[in-house]
Amino acid sequence: MDTVWIDVSMWSGLSGKPQPYMDVECEVPDETPSDGPGWRDWAVEQLGHVATTDDWQPGRYHFTVEERDPSGRSHSPLAQGIWEWSTPRESGLPAL
Repeated sequence: MDTVWIDVSMWSGLSGKPQPYMDVECEVPDETPSDGPGWRDWAVEQLGHVATTDDWQPGRYHFTVEERDPSGRSHSPLAQGIWEWSTPRESGLPAL
């Protein structure tokens, strides 16, 4: 496994459901997480970098970390979770 994907949906206040937002392609970390909670923690860190770089709007996001076959179909979900994003300025974190 060389690549994993983070499938991200943004929570919509109007419908109350997550709406497809973005797929993030990531290289597998050198120290591959061994379980679902490890993959969730890794994904949250990756999403923080992408959200800061791409200036995502604050809100609630649902994500699934998954392996995909060469045609792009998910075949092995590794973890999933809900993530609350606020801009670095709002959270007190330093900007990257």
